[in-house]
Amino acid sequence: MPVNPEAIGVFGLFATVICFGLEQVGVGITKNTDHEKLHRSLGYIALFCGSFCQLFTGIWMFLFSVGGDHSKYLGNVFCFFGLFWLVVAFFFLKGGDKKVIAHFFLCGLAIVILFTMHAFEIGLIWPLGIDLAVIDVLLLTLAFGWYTEKPALTKLAGVCNLTIGIISFFLLYPHILGLH
Repeated sequence: MPVNPEAIGVFGLFATVICFGLEQVGVGITKNTDHEKLHRSLGYIALFCGSFCQLFTGIWMFLFSVGGDHSKYLGNVFCFFGLFWLVVAFFFLKGGDKKVIAHFFLCGLAIVILFTMHAFEIGLIWPLGIDLAVIDVLLLTLAFGWYTEKPALTKLAGVCNLTIGIISFFLLYPHILGLH
């Protein structure tokens, strides 16, 4: 039986949202912060931890059905977020129009709402369903935050990202111990 790579994908989520969340709430950000370097660093984290880790996990789940009864569903979730973080990474590395990315967040929200509803339907409420519900709030916050550029929404997005990271730890923990 192939090894289940969920720990890799969940770690990618955990590391990425914690880094983005800390930046959004302003931890370590001063008036002397080089925002170009900061965005580039976030872009690399999104590319490697967010995108590659989650795409690898999702594809592995599809190819080898390692997620049990939920391998297709979880494969879709991981692949979606892998592609999501790929777009975010390229935005942070190459730039672009924030309003277009805000529209992208709304499109992503529509898909994540379906993922959330399905998680609740199949009984994967804690921690996955709750994590997805917070991601729903995050994407809605990001869409309005990036469209209006209100600092309070950026802080709220940071709190959402940190909350997602904390909940993701509960997804990651059994994998670290080999209990899953």
